[in-house]
Amino acid sequence: MVFMKFKSIANILTILAFIMSAAEVAAMFMRVKLPEIIITIIIIFLFVASMSEFVETRKLRKLAYPLIIIYFLMVMPFIGEFIHSKTLNIGFAVLSFFITMIFLYRDLMRTSKEKG
Repeated sequence: MVFMKFKSIANILTILAFIMSAAEVAAMFMRVKLPEIIITIIIIFLFVASMSEFVETRKLRKLAYPLIIIYFLMVMPFIGEFIHSKTLNIGFAVLSFFITMIFLYRDLMRTSKEKG
């Protein structure tokens, strides 16, 4: 019973994070600067939602989602400061993106096989 309430809270947080992220992307296209607190709230929502998925499924691979969030939002900008070539920086970001997408695709396929 408690996990069902926790699951619904995680789903609500995920939906809110998606809506806020979509609004942030729209604001970027309109060249509107959003406050840093919105980005911080999105990160917290994503982190809590991914941790709750781990609690719900008890699958160790679900712990990779918070690590991916931390990597893209904290580690990559830090590493980008040390790479002075813009081409290498973009190549590093694209490579990281593709590796992450492969992991996410494999995890989604594995999850769909487990449910089906």
